[in-house]
Amino acid sequence: MHSTQKRVAGGIFACSLFICCGSTLLPSSAPRGQEEAKAARENRTGGELAEAYRSNTVGVAYMNQQRLADAQKYFEQALQIDPKFAVARLNLGVSLLRQQKLEPARAALLQAAEQLPNDPYAWYNLGLLYKHLGDAKKEIAAFQHVTEITPNEADAYYFVGSLSTQLQKYDQAIAAFQKGLALYPFHASAEYGLALAFQRKGDPASAREHSARFQKITTEHLGTPYGEGYGAQGKYSRAELPLRSVADVPAAIAVRFVAQANAFVSKTAGGGSIAIGPSSGACFFDYDGDGKPDLFLVSGTADGSSHLLHNLSDGRFEDVTQGAGIRFTGGGLGCAAGDFDNDGKTDLAVCLSDGVRLLRNKGDGKFEDVTEAMGIRKEKNCVGVTFVDYDHDGNLDLYITMEPGAASPGATPHNVLWRNNENSRFTDVSAETGLGIAATGAGVVTTDFNNDRAIDFAIAGGHAGAAIYLNAREPKFTAFAGIDFSKEKLPPAVGVVGFDFNKDGWMDLAFTHAGAPGISLWRNVEGRRLERVALPDFGWDKGWGIATLDYDNDGWLDLVAVGESNGTGELRLLRNLGSKGWADVAKDTHLDAVKLNQPRAIVVADIDGNGDADLVVTQLGGGPVVLRNEGGNRYNWWSFDLKSLNDNKSAIGTKVEIYAGTLYQKWEVVGASGYLGQSAPPILAGLGTERRAEVVRLLWPTGDPEDTWVVLPSPEPRSGVTGRPTRTSTPTLPIGKRH
Repeated sequence: MHSTQKRVAGGIFACSLFICCGSTLLPSSAPRGQEEAKAARENRTGGELAEAYRSNTVGVAYMNQQRLADAQKYFEQALQIDPKFAVARLNLGVSLLRQQKLEPARAALLQAAEQLPNDPYAWYNLGLLYKHLGDAKKEIAAFQHVTEITPNEADAYYFVGSLSTQLQKYDQAIAAFQKGLALYPFHASAEYGLALAFQRKGDPASAREHSARFQKITTEHLGTPYGEGYGAQGKYSRAELPLRSVADVPAAIAVRFVAQANAFVSKTAGGGSIAIGPSSGACFFDYDGDGKPDLFLVSGTADGSSHLLHNLSDGRFEDVTQGAGIRFTGGGLGCAAGDFDNDGKTDLAVCLSDGVRLLRNKGDGKFEDVTEAMGIRKEKNCVGVTFVDYDHDGNLDLYITMEPGAASPGATPHNVLWRNNENSRFTDVSAETGLGIAATGAGVVTTDFNNDRAIDFAIAGGHAGAAIYLNAREPKFTAFAGIDFSKEKLPPAVGVVGFDFNKDGWMDLAFTHAGAPGISLWRNVEGRRLERVALPDFGWDKGWGIATLDYDNDGWLDLVAVGESNGTGELRLLRNLGSKGWADVAKDTHLDAVKLNQPRAIVVADIDGNGDADLVVTQLGGGPVVLRNEGGNRYNWWSFDLKSLNDNKSAIGTKVEIYAGTLYQKWEVVGASGYLGQSAPPILAGLGTERRAEVVRLLWPTGDPEDTWVVLPSPEPRSGVTGRPTRTSTPTLPIGKRH
């Protein structure tokens, strides 16, 4: 929908903070969040509840900016709105503790612990308080209680071990440290404490062993020892942010998708309409830095050509392939975009029939093929490709899925991981990382599946149908045992996406399949297993491309996919109904009227910059289809594009958490995903009926303990523009509203 937009800007503050390990926003398995939300709903109106949450959220952000007195004021403000808001009282205690106001902190934390007996944050901070007061008996009791509440978290075991060492109970100390390290092998402080306990017990050999292990963890940046600053003594030493959201989505609004007429025009023939032939892969990326998502399409036929298309901002794309120096003839499959050389210009990787090609963006609208110069083999039969910083060194690496049964004689086809050496060369590290698995011939998405700040791989296809490989931060990735398609009698996966559909802070997975039912959704249960989630039955024979989006900006992430039924291509849109499940809204949005012939990829971008998510679908039996969203921007929205200075400049691997009243959202910036495609990198976050977002948290991909909290101003509803927050600059992050 075309609507007049005013350009506005708002200043914000950004600050770094430190953690020891893991994500600081992992929800506990304890029922405190449900109890808190229920009590709040019973005693306060929706508006009052949102304002109390808003004040608490800003207070937490200020804690992470080391603005402790300001944080205290916001926690007190939250309690003025809702005196029964126990999490705000807990956080007040944390802020007082950090300011060394020990007696008021004790009163607040004891009251919070009484209200929230199963909240590890309350008891953990009581333990830290008693540590300051020198009350060893109460200190160890508090930390032991945390281990009972959350037995699978390592931090409290460290304090139990440390205090036991001080009390010369070395066997108890060693057992506690070993338990913590069993839960998290890179817990630097627990490793150091274990070495010290062995030394004092009189076991120098074991002390040397664990001291060496501690040195390895710290020198290789696998873990960080505890410090004295706020949040540097474990995840529960921070203020708490309840991730609860309203259980139900806002009321539905009228949204329809409309096929863009004459979507592709010529640059060399007076701007007339041109036909783009059958295509397979599709990637959105801003190749010329003008802030608009451009499009690359991979030819789907042996006699066709791939195309680079410049976004004209009105739903149309101008063919600039020839001027860009791209001359790919013949068919291909997937593509991916990312700034592999960190020069600020987005580069391109393409799977063609004769192998992968790496194109460097020269910055003048032209690309050059640097595949051989970078040391990358052009092996035939590549299927999918994605950029990922798997080793968190700030340089984008390249992962390629290969076609099974298509290797050279005597060779076994396998997927390939190319490590970016930052010296204008790539090295094949498939074997040493364990990611050179038997060729899977399908899609891949990289995600932090278990919330340990390391990038994992979810790979569609292969002998098991799909697989997850966890990043152990040491040479080899480990296979995750919590996924088994055979138990569900599902055919192999084709495409895969990761997204937090239920707002619990864990990235869930959705797949398309090479047979019925064509699509499946899986809930990530705290990184330990996957549970299948019921979806409407499309009656599909097979599924192909899949993508996530918030098509109506209601603040809940939806799913869109293409598949086939009885040889006919179909496009389906699943609306996320929160606690009520999922609904097929293809008919409501007019997507059921879109005629497709052998569809393949589907990708998402705000093509016309008006605050709603548009679609592009490729097909082998026809040209690509551009579908513009009409009406999705009636709800409030927020769009921004991350550009990092200290990590890979594409910010691939960054985790983004957004807080707007009681609404919480988590996103990840990924490379390619789904099947053969890559959606536009900017995040378009719907806010539903919330009039503003107050805080965004950015967890950067290098794997160090630094993240960024941004407290937004409090504007009146307004139109939106796209901000570009960087790691070391003050960004503009506006909120959009259609008037």
